[in-house]
Amino acid sequence: MVLTALGCSSAATPSSAGSTGSSSSSSTSSSGPTGWKQVWAADFDGAAGSSLSTADWQFLNGQGTALFGNTGEIETTTSSTKNIHLDGHGDLDLVVQGHGAAGSPGTQWTSARIKTKSLFGAPAGGEMMVTASIKQPITDNGLGYWPAFWMLGPGTWPGTGEIDIMEDVDGISNTSATVHCGNLTQRNSDGSFGPCHETTGISSGLLPCPNCQTGFNTYTVIVDRRNADDQQIRWYLDGTEIFNVKEQQVGAAVWDEAFDHGLQIILDVAVGGSFPDKRCDCTTPTDQTTSSGAMVVQYVRVYTN
Repeated sequence: MVLTALGCSSAATPSSAGSTGSSSSSSTSSSGPTGWKQVWAADFDGAAGSSLSTADWQFLNGQGTALFGNTGEIETTTSSTKNIHLDGHGDLDLVVQGHGAAGSPGTQWTSARIKTKSLFGAPAGGEMMVTASIKQPITDNGLGYWPAFWMLGPGTWPGTGEIDIMEDVDGISNTSATVHCGNLTQRNSDGSFGPCHETTGISSGLLPCPNCQTGFNTYTVIVDRRNADDQQIRWYLDGTEIFNVKEQQVGAAVWDEAFDHGLQIILDVAVGGSFPDKRCDCTTPTDQTTSSGAMVVQYVRVYTN
């Protein structure tokens, strides 16, 4: 399936009518791609170097593992404009700063993580589309970089759901799509837990994305509740479907707890942790990992139908 309205060129992106100014706005009247209604939008107009408005976004500051459990990431996220700022060209930059190998004396890495104050979910009998135009970080050595565009449900993880719309690691210009759900108590024969195979989740794995560091690409997820007995989640890169997960894979009760409610949108760049370490079969970051790589975000939009 191809979403013809969603592509990597500016002419093919969804309508931004109804959005405003320096951070974000809600809109219940704007139209989006054919058949969809824009319900929320974030654009990032403002002076170069200025901070993100907190009208609709919340900074998630602190040490990464302390915020999200045993991810293994080592950065501290901040609201400093050294780590997150408007670029003066309508974009938001999330910038990694630091030096040193994981576990070494004097190692220090900072970055940024934000989440929406609102929750967004698919209406019963309908669909929700969440999409963003993003340029992944590019740097001389990206070992340990972990940029992400994702959604997290309120409550106890993983039962109340997580949808990873875009993740890449180690600066390799890939993308991956994942859901997290179910439990951490029912051990499977492969060592994972529950119907969603935690803690890895149900994932596409890393997929090639050759232009994702050199230009903007659209990353999109659709939560489809049109058929109550056959709900599904689909992921798209520049309008082309790359992965899907169906309710039958995990069971109705697990699915309903995880995805039949609102979730918050999160943007971040982690440094180090289980995902980049597993990919490179090493411990990240290393003493060769370079600073100042930035994830650049043009917009985030939410639609329903």
